[in-house]
Amino acid sequence: MSHWFDDNVKKPITLFSHPFWIISLEEEICPCVNHVTKEANKECLRCLGTGHKIALFRVNGAHQNHLNLAFRGEGIGFSEKDIVTTYYTYDKTPVKPRDIIVDGKDIDVVEDVFYERSDQQKIVYWRIETAPYKMKKDVFRATLLKLFEKAGVTNG
Repeated sequence: MSHWFDDNVKKPITLFSHPFWIISLEEEICPCVNHVTKEANKECLRCLGTGHKIALFRVNGAHQNHLNLAFRGEGIGFSEKDIVTTYYTYDKTPVKPRDIIVDGKDIDVVEDVFYERSDQQKIVYWRIETAPYKMKKDVFRATLLKLFEKAGVTNG
């Protein structure tokens, strides 16, 4: 049976694809975590300040931004604006909620992962929905760049 549909679904992903990093948070707690305060060292190269050991994966994919307005507060009258990003990839991607995606200057947290399947129930591509990383991005980015430098990674 021809898989023409699967190949055609992959075309826009291929057309707009670029490399980005997935930082997968492991279950194991990093030794830098203070057992009293439960806070991680924000400059730790083992966990990048997340408090969990990490694994890094470089994948190719495309992304699309969506504006999401949220009105919060009772009688205060303020709002919050987020740019929600959806990533599409057909690389076998070990991504799960709470993982972090670093795409150029953007740092996002994975909110949900959808395994989009064909009629044959084969996974054709992954749809990854993210929200902006709200912690100290400058410290996170500096620590990540130190890790890349230590590992000899160029084009981080």
